[in-house]
Amino acid sequence: MMTERPYGFPDHQKVNIIIEGMNTCWKEILHMATLQSFARGQVVDQAADGVYLIKEGCLSYSCYLDSGEKRILYFVGRDSLCNEAGCMIHHKDRVSFEFLTDTQAYAFSPRQFMDTDFVRTYPELSINLSQYIIYKRIYLSHFVANLSNNKPITRVAEILFQLYERDNEITISQQDIGNFLGLHLMTVSRALAQLRSENIIGKITKNKFEIFDVEGLADYAAW
Repeated sequence: MMTERPYGFPDHQKVNIIIEGMNTCWKEILHMATLQSFARGQVVDQAADGVYLIKEGCLSYSCYLDSGEKRILYFVGRDSLCNEAGCMIHHKDRVSFEFLTDTQAYAFSPRQFMDTDFVRTYPELSINLSQYIIYKRIYLSHFVANLSNNKPITRVAEILFQLYERDNEITISQQDIGNFLGLHLMTVSRALAQLRSENIIGKITKNKFEIFDVEGLADYAAW
């Protein structure tokens, strides 16, 4: 049986910053996983100790540059896998993920991903996993190619708008925004100050996320 195809890019070529709904077919083997809970703000250094299917919540996936500086690469939400690459190649250095909300996730043993009998029994899951890895590759290529394509305020507004669409579930700091977009903290602060001066946003912190003018924010985000 052929597994579902991951969704593609929308017609307007905007890429959602949160990857979700990509691995729903893995729910058929939840009996092989253990349900784990993670607290908002918890940071886990990536290790080859399991692959997680997010049940509820969201996390940010980060790497660390040679300088030690943190860079957020993408966000993972409901019904998508996390840590699959680190598990398969046993890579655990210089990467981590932080839970942006209280999160529940099903943890699968890394042995399952190297077990030929498992692959033969559930070929559709292997196909889905391959599609997922390819999608992430395309996502990151698209994201990197567009890093300097828009003004900083457009890029900042875009991330705020997408997070707002999740019913105010996620809050992130100015530093996180800069880490994700590759912008200096001062540049992020100036963009937020401009949006605030037009009464489009209020406080944007890890504890508070205020959007007053959604349409105005969408206009700046060119969404």
